This record gives sequence, C-alpha cells and structure tokens, in this order.
Amino acid sequence: MIVHDALMIEPTETESKQTLDGFAEALAKIAEEARDDAEILHSAPHTTPVTRLDEVKAARSPVLCYKGQK
Repeated sequence: MIVHDALMIEPTETESKQTLDGFAEALAKIAEEARDDAEILHSAPHTTPVTRLDEVKAARSPVLCYKGQK
C-alpha cells in the first residue's frame, strides 16, 4: 500500500522507551503546531543551532575536511 506524502518511522530495537516517548511527544507537538499555525512549520526547525541547510550550496561547495581540536 502506498500513502502519498506519508512518513514512515521505523525505530530500531535498541531505542529506549524514554527515547521513543520523547519522540512521540515531539511528533504530537509538531501536529499541534500544524493545527494551530501551519505557517510556523515553514520556518522550522526552531531550537537547533543550525536552521535549514542550503543543500544546493553544500553539493556545489562541499567541505571535505574536518578541523577539530587536537
């Protein structure tokens, strides 16, 4: 069966109940936001240090080295 515009989520067996409950809460909050103000979802994500990535720029100008601390 194909459901257009559907998202399949299949967590692994190693995920804890606490992690799955947190994920379910996040999905419920997203659904609530979509019902209350769907436009807010167009500017998501809101609480991450990086917002939406520019995938075209990333594909055209990849950063191929990591400059981590030694």
